[in-house]
Amino acid sequence: MIILNRSVPEKLRKLQCSIRRGFSELEDDLLKIEAGYAGERYVDLRWQDMNLHTTYALFHDYSFYLNGFSYQVDTVFVCKQFMLILEIKNMVGEIHFDEERHQFIRIKQDGKVEGFRNPIDQVKRHARALRQLIGESLPIEYAVVFSNSKAIIGRTPENEGVFHVSGLETHVSKLLLKHIVPVNQEKYDAVVDQLKKHYSKPVVQFDLDLSKIMKGVLCSRCHYKRKMHFQHGKFECVYCHYRSNVPLREALFDYYVLVGEWITNKEFRDYVEMDSADAAKRLLQSLCVTYEGTNKGRRYRIADIFEKSPISEVNSLIYRRNR
Repeated sequence: MIILNRSVPEKLRKLQCSIRRGFSELEDDLLKIEAGYAGERYVDLRWQDMNLHTTYALFHDYSFYLNGFSYQVDTVFVCKQFMLILEIKNMVGEIHFDEERHQFIRIKQDGKVEGFRNPIDQVKRHARALRQLIGESLPIEYAVVFSNSKAIIGRTPENEGVFHVSGLETHVSKLLLKHIVPVNQEKYDAVVDQLKKHYSKPVVQFDLDLSKIMKGVLCSRCHYKRKMHFQHGKFECVYCHYRSNVPLREALFDYYVLVGEWITNKEFRDYVEMDSADAAKRLLQSLCVTYEGTNKGRRYRIADIFEKSPISEVNSLIYRRNR
């Protein structure tokens, strides 16, 4: 049973909106976050193919705070025999673990050598924290899983779980044979409840100079390089003549993600670059359910637009480079 689904990382959405708003220098950061998220989603799907004859709970992208420190675990698998935590990597190239120096090395096809933080050290840290969280209720196992079949796993420390995602079911099956004696239902439920209780949505640190955000409603057909102008109730691109208010929703989505969930009439007009306060008021009232204040002090909750929309519609507003 999936207790916690994996959601789109907040940092990924912030990067997508930032790039649409003119911060093209963040492209490399976005690529890394997108690759990591894609790898995690790929591993998530593998659990559905497994034929595990045991009761279990899955927590994807599980984060919590303990003793003033934050922890974010890619996946936590809990059954009556043990807990397994996964660190997921989406990488290509030749991978080596230097146990003595606690290094994680990748050799790319062009021969370039890159060093990264050792994921085994990272997943061990998570295991220690979860041990404090659940006590001695269950044995805790951990593994590093590579989601991309083009990763060539070279040197690895002995007796450590490091493998491709294709070996995940086999690894879990071996652990079920290793830990034969299950805890009772009450203890199992207590562990799951403890994890639910301590889950905390991570706070994303994202520094952006809001004064440099590109303003205006941007034309998606012109790859967000041209601004649209408000004419006769809709925004129109003066270059390709695309006429629609969908780009307005995209613009407000960017504002919601990067700036905040509330906006005044004046802030709205400044951001989308339109003059008429009355036209702005009509647009805001047609889009936003919630508002507070009166006259010039009134502000509208643009979060309503996206929180009340189907996830598929929200996803359609996200910036993608291949448009």
